[in-house]
Amino acid sequence: MSIDYMDIEKVHRIYLMDPCAEILDMLMEACKTLIFHYARIYGGGCCFEDITQAGYVGLVKATKNFDEKKGIRFTTYASHSIIGEIRHFVRKERKYYYPNCLASYQEKLDDIIESSIDDGDEQLTEDVLAAMVNLQPEGILPVMSAGLVHLNNLEIANIKNKAMESFTLPIEDKLFVSQLVYHLTAIQKDVIEMLFSQGMTQEEVAKELGLTQKQVSRIKQKSLQKMRTAKKEE
Repeated sequence: MSIDYMDIEKVHRIYLMDPCAEILDMLMEACKTLIFHYARIYGGGCCFEDITQAGYVGLVKATKNFDEKKGIRFTTYASHSIIGEIRHFVRKERKYYYPNCLASYQEKLDDIIESSIDDGDEQLTEDVLAAMVNLQPEGILPVMSAGLVHLNNLEIANIKNKAMESFTLPIEDKLFVSQLVYHLTAIQKDVIEMLFSQGMTQEEVAKELGLTQKQVSRIKQKSLQKMRTAKKEE
């Protein structure tokens, strides 16, 4: 079912003239398809009923905070408020391990979405979001789902950089490393993630962990060998 933006705007204008509970119910019904649409896109695998409830909370907040003097359409403002509330709910529901490289992308995406709410920007599509964080569009939903499902069930093959950024590893290589760190000890995991996911130097890692550079180098070499062996056995 397509979203009837004109109907939403029409009902909202009526609500502005008579902000009673009955018309608010009408507005919530008019926005049902809009909320379901964003729940499917940004819900990341959470319970659909819970996500839609979060979406309705975002809608109610939009009705309270909307300022028509800013020249923004209500549907645009409400969309961002709904998305923001859904993303806030999803962040609280994350319970599975996911690597720092995905957490970094999630943080960037959440900042972009929240800023767009404040600025009243037009609707953000997956293509627009992907371009802003240098990812392929098909990688946006898996990134948003990280932490809600086990890493092994995440479609990580879809998470790819559009192009290399400076001298850092592309996201697909960082995820490859993240999948194999399960075979390492705690200190080995820390060293590998700091070196390859966070882009730190051996000197910086040594200082952070209270080790010598020689110790970091030995741990790195031993860890890489263990990961190569694990990859061959898969």
